[in-house]
Amino acid sequence: MKDKLDKIGKLFGQRRVELGLTQAQVGDRIGVGRATISKIESGKGLTFDTINRVADALDTEVTVNLTPKTTHSKEVIEYIVAAISEFAKRNVLTVKEASNYLLRFKGIDFLEQCYPAEHTLSVNDWIEDVTIVCKRNGGAIG
Repeated sequence: MKDKLDKIGKLFGQRRVELGLTQAQVGDRIGVGRATISKIESGKGLTFDTINRVADALDTEVTVNLTPKTTHSKEVIEYIVAAISEFAKRNVLTVKEASNYLLRFKGIDFLEQCYPAEHTLSVNDWIEDVTIVCKRNGGAIG
C-alpha cells in the first residue's frame, strides 16, 4: 500500500508543478504549511480527507479503481518456482538471491505475463529472455 501512496503524492507534486504553484501556495489553499505539502507529495500522512483536500486545491478529480487480484494456476506457480531455481543455478546465486533479483528487475512479472509462450521454450531461451528483460529494467546479471 505504501507504494501506492507514494505514487499519489508524486502525482500531486506533478500536478502542482503543471499549475505553476509552489508548495507554500498549495498549503495556503488547504490551510497547512509548505512542509506538510512536501510530506504529502512524498506519500506520507495521506488520508482520504487529505487526498480530497489537496485534489480540490489542485483542481483535480481523484478516482479509485478496485481491481481483483490476479490468481495463477498451479502450473504457472510451479513454472515460476522452477524458473527461479534454474536462474539461480545458471547465475551461481542462491534461490533467495535469484528470487529477489527477478522480483526487483521485473523478471517474475515477465514470466507470469508471458507464461503461455515462455513455458514452451527451452530453458536456455527463456533464461535469455528473462535476462534481457531484467537488464532493460536495470539488472546487471548476464
